[in-house]
Amino acid sequence: MEFRIIMIPRRTCHIGDIKPEMDGSEIVVYGWIHSVRDIGKIKFIVLRDKTGQIQVIARRNTINEEKFKHISDLARESILWINGIVQKSGIAKSGVEIVLKDYGLISEAKPLPIEIWSPDINTQFAKRIEYRYLDLRRPEIQALFRIRAKTQSLIRRFLENQGFTEINTPKIVLMGAESGADVFEVNYFGKQAYLSQSPQLYKQMLMSSGIEKVYEIAAYWRAEKSHTSRHLTEFWMLDVEVSFIDGLNDILKLLEDMMVYIITRLKEEECESLRVLNVKLNIPKTPFPRVTIREAYRILAENGKILQYGDDLDTEAEEKLGNIFMEKYDSEFVFVLEFPWGKSPFYSMRKDDEPEWVVGFDLLYKGLEVASGKQREHRYERLLQNVNEKNLRIDTLKWYLESFRYGMPPHGGFGFGIDRFIKQMLNLEDIREAILFPRDPERIYP
Repeated sequence: MEFRIIMIPRRTCHIGDIKPEMDGSEIVVYGWIHSVRDIGKIKFIVLRDKTGQIQVIARRNTINEEKFKHISDLARESILWINGIVQKSGIAKSGVEIVLKDYGLISEAKPLPIEIWSPDINTQFAKRIEYRYLDLRRPEIQALFRIRAKTQSLIRRFLENQGFTEINTPKIVLMGAESGADVFEVNYFGKQAYLSQSPQLYKQMLMSSGIEKVYEIAAYWRAEKSHTSRHLTEFWMLDVEVSFIDGLNDILKLLEDMMVYIITRLKEEECESLRVLNVKLNIPKTPFPRVTIREAYRILAENGKILQYGDDLDTEAEEKLGNIFMEKYDSEFVFVLEFPWGKSPFYSMRKDDEPEWVVGFDLLYKGLEVASGKQREHRYERLLQNVNEKNLRIDTLKWYLESFRYGMPPHGGFGFGIDRFIKQMLNLEDIREAILFPRDPERIYP
């Protein structure tokens, strides 16, 4: 068998780098064929790469005759290298086009199994996910994931500027950290283990170490058969923990400042991606409105939504509360404070004067919970009391509880759902749109 090395000229720039001041310059670009148009003596190729599109003009007298004829036979989405001369254009949006000198086929595309060119994409979402790598060729899908990537970058930038240390905690664990949440079991060399739902216990243990401020961005898992537009079985979270807090307000202020920072920077640094998605971001005003859950029960009842005392906010309640505070305070964000001890994790700090309520919050964004946090119980004896009241076994928690015996500072933190935040910020219909390869109760591939 004979092997040939395909000779491809070295790329000199990306399409988005080509400017009118480069008029007359010879360049080489690579890209996917977006479209081909033949009007006889002139043929047009619209070439696309990750930075944009450009029109390539092929004239019969400027390139090889055989290659000129072959242009009409090129399949859409095939990959070409293009060698040509930059030419100013009064018609092209970018102000430039390329006059073709030569080209070559890098990789030929077969007929695509999904539609990616029409502005009105009718392909079912499940089919699009099956061919996600093709779906990502659509400019709006690339824009979405550029914004997601920048959001995670901005989170890191903000927290590191605040003196935080990024950590990595185990994802195969002995027990779940969250009360009442279903877990995925793992056979760990004959022992029963679980996929992590949260780094909660580990980030609290690190408060005893003296690091003081930690954060982690990672995937977590919950074995909940929820077929909704806001749930995933594998989801990405930012988790934050802070020592020496004066109270919950320190955590609320940190989260407020982070939201303002992220949205402000996205408007500045991803304005083109936002334009492609036709999304206008509103920089939030601080402080965000705050309401206790008991006050929320009353407000909701006055607006036709009845919840029993001690209930969690369901989807309808979150949406209704978000709309009420948007109308009343012109705020897309609202903090819901204080939750029933009976439905809270054992590590929650309880109010001294009302021990049936815990010092915690949910953050709603456009009517959906995107973050949840609490002040933690750092006093060893009270923590043991909490464990006993929850009927948990102290021996299975000893590795965690021991860290509270040797000097544990007051601390608190939160978990922030990156997938949910992206969904709400970009007005997506389904949370699965916000993640590259989503996992739900029905999907485990690709």
